[in-house]
Amino acid sequence: MRRHWIVLGWPVGLTLFLLGCLAAARFVGRPGLLPLIGALLLLSSIWATWRFLDWRCDLWAVTGERVIDEEGVLAVRMVDSPIESIHNITCERSIIGRILGYGTVNIQTAAENGSVTIRRVGAPDDLRDTIIEVKERRRTAGGAGVPDGATGPPRSDSRECPFCAEWIKARARVCRFCGRDVV
Repeated sequence: MRRHWIVLGWPVGLTLFLLGCLAAARFVGRPGLLPLIGALLLLSSIWATWRFLDWRCDLWAVTGERVIDEEGVLAVRMVDSPIESIHNITCERSIIGRILGYGTVNIQTAAENGSVTIRRVGAPDDLRDTIIEVKERRRTAGGAGVPDGATGPPRSDSRECPFCAEWIKARARVCRFCGRDVV
């Protein structure tokens, strides 16, 4: 899962506004404003690009073993919360969040980092329900780390993802759990 597109609203909106101001200054014949608006447009474009890259690199994956929170454009920070250490999951949504479909999910664990807060995530209820479903599936299966629906040891046509430790097809190029290239 990723953050909701709303996190891109301000930078993209400001960039579009300044682009309109640039066109208006040129159309009205105010060439003295063009360098100032152009500089502001350049700065807002850089901000919008950075926010897009940050949005693109911010990822949460729920696997059969853990919840992975990965973020960062230049330096990557990764928080790995084992499913069995998750004690409580809270989901908060503001009025606007309910309308647009985003919210905040807080995952409280017994791990050393204590809790993970995921802000402005799209479909927070789905994330919470997925974690609860995986946790319940592990509890009823006795915690066995086998592929979904499988019993016993993994088949010979599967391998373990080096990033999230989930079992995937041996010929897979992208992990279906964490979305990373495994080639």
